[in-house]
Amino acid sequence: MCLYFQQDNTPFTGQLMDLLTRPRVIETLKKISENSLVDYTLIYIEINNTLQITSLLQGMAREEELISAIQRLIFGKIGHLPDSYMGKLSWNRFGIIAKLPVETCVEIAEELTVFFEDKCINIGPHPYYPKIITGVIALSEKYRVPEKILTAVDEALYQARRTGNNAVKVIDHNAPVFHSYYDALKRIPVLKAGLSNNTLLLYAQPIVPLNKALMEPKAEVLVRYKEPDGAVNSDYHFLKTANLFHVGRDIDLYVVKQFCRYMQQNKHDDVVYSINISGFTVRFPAFLDIVSHAFKKYGVNAEQVCFEITETVIDRDYPQAIQFMHALKNQLGCQLALDDIGMGSSNLANLSKFNVDFMKIDGAFINNVLTDPYSELVVNFITSAAKLFNKKTIAECIETPQQLEKIKLLGVDYAQGFLTGRPKLLFDPLLSRTYL
Repeated sequence: MCLYFQQDNTPFTGQLMDLLTRPRVIETLKKISENSLVDYTLIYIEINNTLQITSLLQGMAREEELISAIQRLIFGKIGHLPDSYMGKLSWNRFGIIAKLPVETCVEIAEELTVFFEDKCINIGPHPYYPKIITGVIALSEKYRVPEKILTAVDEALYQARRTGNNAVKVIDHNAPVFHSYYDALKRIPVLKAGLSNNTLLLYAQPIVPLNKALMEPKAEVLVRYKEPDGAVNSDYHFLKTANLFHVGRDIDLYVVKQFCRYMQQNKHDDVVYSINISGFTVRFPAFLDIVSHAFKKYGVNAEQVCFEITETVIDRDYPQAIQFMHALKNQLGCQLALDDIGMGSSNLANLSKFNVDFMKIDGAFINNVLTDPYSELVVNFITSAAKLFNKKTIAECIETPQQLEKIKLLGVDYAQGFLTGRPKLLFDPLLSRTYL
């Protein structure tokens, strides 16, 4: 029989009743985190997209009916646990706080996933086969506040979701990914402030032609953050933070706006600038209208703009990405570059399908091109394919003269890296004239 709770948060036994709300779960986690003398573990369960399918086919009432049915099944399997706190943290997520070691709770979670492997629930005339993913963390003394607990279990759930249905993942407080998540979380306010206060700078790194027939100057626009003391940080950690917390689109829009301001103030600049586009922007239809409006407002020549989209982003949203790229090229008149080639799941098979002007070879292959035959083979294949489709290639991360000579021999058209040119300040929004 399951355990439920009265208003004073004490357990009592009974039939299926209301669960703890999210605030009450957080309150319970806080009390447990203040007393680390007893082993407790949090089991965090998410029901898969069966619920969305139910809602689409039969409506919200049927979706709630399915949730209740799954809830009864879960509690029927784990309701015997002593001194357990159970709550609903969102519409499709349940939390079970068990007074048990983490190893025991992992076994319980795995038994529960096996239970749901072939489970069928009939809602009206429709059969549903719900699956669950589960994150498990030990409520140790390392988690002093409930926010850290929920952050940890969210990360465990994220990893389980990437594995697939009926997966169980455990996060230890020392897991590197957990510390990385925390570091990114601390940077969010700084990143938001940078976007609001225009303290994100635009830098540009040269993209140098290796073929004398290619005289068009090129450069890639990069983002840097300026600290209050004037120190400038690289964009890597902030872009990672943006991807984790879904603010990549905000950065893309910021870069486009500030770049357009730069171009308005530098009418005689004949460089073609590459601007990176995140997956969040590819899924944002309004971006095209925003860019078109900015180009007109600031008098930007679209032919001087090359949008870079990674192969991985295209893999995730292939039809939408292809449509998006077509609009950038054929409606706005911009150039396109396919970035990080060789790192996506297409495994080089779809190169002929991408209507781009440039193919950028991922730096991982360039780093090993002198010592790894496979890396050399990949670079050679990409350059050969590009020539076949009348496209140009760019090799990233060129740091040594030996690498440069090698890619020349392999027929690469452009080089980008510290050897051929370090990033330099292009535009500081706070120090430039404004036309807003």
